[in-house]
Amino acid sequence: MLRNLGLVLLSTLASLLMVEFAARLELIPLPDHVSTDAWWEERWQRKRRGMNPRAVIELDADLGYIPARELDDFEYQDVRISTNSAHMRGRREYPLQRGDAARVVAVGDSFTFGQCAGDDETFPFAMEQTLVDTEVLNLGVMGYGQGQALLRLRRDGFPYRPDAVVFGFHGTDMRRNLLSFRGYGKPRLRLEDGRLEVENVPVPSPEAYARWWPPRAWNFVRIFRASREDRAVVRGRINEVSLAIVHQMAVESRDRGALFAVVHLPHPRSLGGKGEHGWPFMEQVCAEATSAGGLCIEPVPRFREIASTPDEVDHHFACHFSPELYQALGEVIAEELARAMPERFALRN
Repeated sequence: MLRNLGLVLLSTLASLLMVEFAARLELIPLPDHVSTDAWWEERWQRKRRGMNPRAVIELDADLGYIPARELDDFEYQDVRISTNSAHMRGRREYPLQRGDAARVVAVGDSFTFGQCAGDDETFPFAMEQTLVDTEVLNLGVMGYGQGQALLRLRRDGFPYRPDAVVFGFHGTDMRRNLLSFRGYGKPRLRLEDGRLEVENVPVPSPEAYARWWPPRAWNFVRIFRASREDRAVVRGRINEVSLAIVHQMAVESRDRGALFAVVHLPHPRSLGGKGEHGWPFMEQVCAEATSAGGLCIEPVPRFREIASTPDEVDHHFACHFSPELYQALGEVIAEELARAMPERFALRN
């Protein structure tokens, strides 16, 4: 009996070692994308790089990473990007001490940062040009989850005492909220008894994952388990966390005297008119924002004017948004802010 048990254990260990060495030699193909830490960790092990090159980001123990400071016309994805000394997109510096100008803080992902757009083609830049005597601070970061946007708003945005907070909401960011690793380590917000709790802080560096332990074979076990999870259950968890983040942003902005505005960043499918807000889940997002006195801004009607045919949609969504869509988005947000808060915001003639 004991001998048979020993043989079983020995064969099991030998099998695990074979799988481990096969994984380390990359003889096991990486499955199609599975939204789990294990998949991203295995991807990083193979490529030894994050989603964004280290030349354009700096590691950050609170947020995972932020844009590198003082980039000067750095060429990336066929455009040139710049950042100021506070890790914001664009060269303009914004002192903590406020003047008489109105002030907006924009947070979000690559669409807010303005991926595939020049410094003067992002929607925060377009807002600044559309509004009279207004500063718009672009704190968007490529690859961010919505939880990271909330944490950056708290740490890097609120100290500038904005009159308004603009949060760019893109549906693909929602799954990122459940991850603690996505190309780089990141904080994760967990919903516990109705409260958002921050996990994985301080954030480990990517190199912390380049170790012998835990075994690479274990990554494939985790990937397999994640692929077998009930999608409806996972989707419910994703939705709950995302709505909680929007609600928390709205409440914290209101408590600091700032108007909160969640902005739908539409997928091209949204131009087909699914739901009142272009995407059915946005109705719940809007309800969370407005319940705390915020705004919900929908650019789909304006986008449809610019991209009215399938060929035009393909062109304007080829890489994030085209400069024309970014410009239109900035104008729509500026118009809504001026309508909601005329004592602080006014449109240029």
